[in-house]
Amino acid sequence: MNYKVLYRKYRPSDFENIVGQDYIIKTLKNSIKNGNISHAYIFSGPRGTGKTSTAKVFAKAINCLNSKDGDPCGECDFCLNFAENPDIIEIDAASNNGVDEIRTLIDNVKLTPTNGKYKVYIIDEVHMLSTSAFNALLLTLEEPPAHSIFILATTNIENVPITILSRCQRFDFQKIKIDDIVNRLKTVCEKESIDIEDEALQEIAELSDGGMRDSLSLLDQLSKNGQKITLELIEKQIKTISQKSINDFLNTIEDNDFNKCLEIINDYRMRAVDYKTLIKKIITIASKKAKNIKLNGKIQRLNDKDYKNLVLKLAESLTKININVDSYTILEMYLLDFFETNNSNQNTITEEEKNVIIEQPKEMQEESIREENRKENVKIDNSLIDIRINNCFVGAQKKYLEEAKEDLSNYSSSINITGKIKAIMLDSTVVAASNTNLILTCKNEHNIDTANNMLNTIEESIQNEINKQYKLIFISESRWQKEREKYIVNIKNKVQYKLLDEVVKEVDDNIAINDVFDKSKVEII
Repeated sequence: MNYKVLYRKYRPSDFENIVGQDYIIKTLKNSIKNGNISHAYIFSGPRGTGKTSTAKVFAKAINCLNSKDGDPCGECDFCLNFAENPDIIEIDAASNNGVDEIRTLIDNVKLTPTNGKYKVYIIDEVHMLSTSAFNALLLTLEEPPAHSIFILATTNIENVPITILSRCQRFDFQKIKIDDIVNRLKTVCEKESIDIEDEALQEIAELSDGGMRDSLSLLDQLSKNGQKITLELIEKQIKTISQKSINDFLNTIEDNDFNKCLEIINDYRMRAVDYKTLIKKIITIASKKAKNIKLNGKIQRLNDKDYKNLVLKLAESLTKININVDSYTILEMYLLDFFETNNSNQNTITEEEKNVIIEQPKEMQEESIREENRKENVKIDNSLIDIRINNCFVGAQKKYLEEAKEDLSNYSSSINITGKIKAIMLDSTVVAASNTNLILTCKNEHNIDTANNMLNTIEESIQNEINKQYKLIFISESRWQKEREKYIVNIKNKVQYKLLDEVVKEVDDNIAINDVFDKSKVEII
């Protein structure tokens, strides 16, 4: 069986094909050209970033008979027979981590090379060695034979004793950039005649998390289907989720569409998408959005702080995935909380509104603000609040409440409503309604005084936009609870309400002149 998996077939055989570690390669090549070879190196960094490949190319280059600018020639006997060369000893410390294995290695160190100038010992995952094995290795690293070179590789540098680190030249490998991985994958696909979409290449690079070996393994796995590699194929076969899908999901949050969010989450659940991977991708993309909004000041419903709050909520959900509850249920609850918190003080802006705001000259925007400010009323007397609450209760009925909700929903979604009024209406909820009077609560109490001081402006705007004449009053949710309880008590005690003139300064809530309400017709929220 001659088939080789792609990550083995395309393992670099020279420095030129090692991707994403330019500084390290330059330093190693210079040390070869100048003859400054150290007796011990340690390569640390994430998996699949080229540590072992670099170690092998370095071992080949320092023994090459015709090295060119620090690169192995690839033509001499040593280069051609490198794979079978007894002078290159590779050890996996994960499975050979005892002191006996290291002592055997140390005994062989004294032997001179068979073919090349140096015997090179490559110890992979060196952090897995036992304490006694490290102590045995330390003795050799302190006074190694001139013909021996040690290259230690690790994905966990923190677990390597400082006594070992201090005797090695250290090189920290970085995650490979997405663009570099994409370019390498393109080259491989061309050579292997693999049909793949550009978006799929990008997605594989994203999924590999900066590791070239992982990206080639994924490509190898996906290419076995014998069909064009697409985003859909990746999502189906790898049980993951594409960046495009995450963007679509975040767009539903932008659109304030909680029901659609639930549908998407359920789709993720049914497809068995890995929860950790999903949340990490959402956090990554949401963080980028937050930074872009902060830097560019783009106009949209969610600002940088909203995305920051979303990221923090989702990050918190990762700490709860080990409890005996469906992780996606936790996600749904976090999003529900985010929607409720965010909708209390956010201004929904449609695509049409964005265009209007962007295209409107600055002078017109400033004049619009000045006009809105001119229309604001002086601060209202508190008695007006009491009077309008009373007058709403006089004729409050369920059918009026439903009509008012629909009217104000249509009004708030109009592209002609912007600025303070838009923010106030989106923060408000109609809790009681007669055919003329409405009581609204605001979650953000700062909006209450602002709204009540510009009642005429809001009422005129509503009339102009939806041709309805309403008298509004805005109160806090806590105030509404008290008024609601008082109303219920009055209904039980058969207390009757009467309409009051708005010029009256004080109100007697217990005046009983008008008909008693039919409680079945009134909806109290």
